[in-house]
Amino acid sequence: MTSPKVIFNCKFTHAFNRREANYTQKQIDNIKKRIARKFDYFSNEEKRVMNLFDYYTGKINKKDTMNLVIENGSYATKEEIELRKKRFVKYAEKSNLWQGVISFNNDYLNENITLEELEQELVKTVIPRLFNKMGFKDKKNMAYNLSVHTDTDNLHVHFSFIEKKPNYIYTNKKLGYRRKGELTQEEINFMKNEVVLAEKYI
Repeated sequence: MTSPKVIFNCKFTHAFNRREANYTQKQIDNIKKRIARKFDYFSNEEKRVMNLFDYYTGKINKKDTMNLVIENGSYATKEEIELRKKRFVKYAEKSNLWQGVISFNNDYLNENITLEELEQELVKTVIPRLFNKMGFKDKKNMAYNLSVHTDTDNLHVHFSFIEKKPNYIYTNKKLGYRRKGELTQEEINFMKNEVVLAEKYI
């Protein structure tokens, strides 16, 4: 069996109201535009994932294409995508925005899990577990989504998440927004391990 290979990259954008970030209005306007464009990129028709058979044979079966997956595991409609653009911009006033990519070894992925299963496992189990590891209290207070793309040699997942309202548990047990944006190495390793387990044991 091929050895698993998972590459996990995540970056963040500070909330607009963070004094330490010291954003100018022009910078805030540009970030808002970038957030909206990210949703267009996630849901780009040309990057939409195909089922594995079509992917490896080169056949494009539009009927079975998949796209932006939201919290409940369903695929976002065009209306939902437009609504998310507005909501994520609103949430970004007070919450950091996290965005990242998970890249896979295609052979290992094909041997262990279907793309449909992977999407569901990521959105319903793996990402919520990452929230818990990061110190967030309730996944219902997080807005998040992911999109699997097949436009490069390795299948990869784009994801983003943000707090809808204060959801980070501080040491005094009070809730607030998570101020730290960068993920720790422990959090990164945890996420990579969760992805490997999802592929193996679904």
